[in-house]
Amino acid sequence: MKKLVAVILVCLFCMTTALAAEWPEGTSPAKPTKLKPEVDLNKSVGYWLEFPRKGLPAEIFCDVLELYMPNPDIKLGEGTATLWNADGEVCVIDFADPDQVELRDLEESELEAMHWGCGVCVEMHLPISLKFNEDYYVTMDEGTLITHEGAVKSMAIPYSDKVGITEQYWTPSVIGDYGIGGLYYSAPEDESAEAETEEEEAEEGAIQPKRNPGNGDIVNFDVVVGGDAKIAVMVSEDNSVYFDTMEFHENGHVTGTIVGDAPNWGVVFADEEGNPVDYIEMTQSQGEEAAAE
Repeated sequence: MKKLVAVILVCLFCMTTALAAEWPEGTSPAKPTKLKPEVDLNKSVGYWLEFPRKGLPAEIFCDVLELYMPNPDIKLGEGTATLWNADGEVCVIDFADPDQVELRDLEESELEAMHWGCGVCVEMHLPISLKFNEDYYVTMDEGTLITHEGAVKSMAIPYSDKVGITEQYWTPSVIGDYGIGGLYYSAPEDESAEAETEEEEAEEGAIQPKRNPGNGDIVNFDVVVGGDAKIAVMVSEDNSVYFDTMEFHENGHVTGTIVGDAPNWGVVFADEEGNPVDYIEMTQSQGEEAAAE
């Protein structure tokens, strides 16, 4: 995903060539591009760039929402971000939970691509990955990001019942001729039923994803084939995941059972002759980024 972002951001920011990790003349963390006005970083957390979003979608697979920010002084605050679709709330991301939200410095290659001298990335790990060609939008509480020891807080991304999805500020999406969509882990049905209480009874048919799957849990996702990829084959080299169906020649829903404490598996996409086209590798935590080479 980082390679995709790095390539596209060059065109998005439309800057002239600059040395690595140096700000081009006339730009700074408060003014990352000459096309935008300078902001006061004593009063604002500064600019950010959302990925994925409308016009800049993810491809093949996406279970991480990212904010790229040129201000290196950003810290994680408190509050939540919420992912929505046409049916309502999909999931809530708690900025106080390090398993759900991470803050990292931008890598040298990312800085070079964006022509920034510094910056950070906020990664929000989703318990269920984005589905293909589905409308989403994101809302965020005020103060999820802070500077100056909390004296400066990020603004909220608002939500209104009267505003349609296409009019929302941040509308992430994933596209592609092939890939994985709607990936999540869940407890076995018998455990899910036992876990329900009168006070916390899940809505009928609602997905209850697990962030830290283990032995006996179920992996669920939709596989999409198309373009050069005519076949999708499920693989687990260490046999830590048993799949009900191993091979797909058309779009379908995949389920598998984890039979080890550290599930390692992936999906090989191949052409009609069986030659590999791409490989999506998954590791123990769904929140970890998939490696699509």
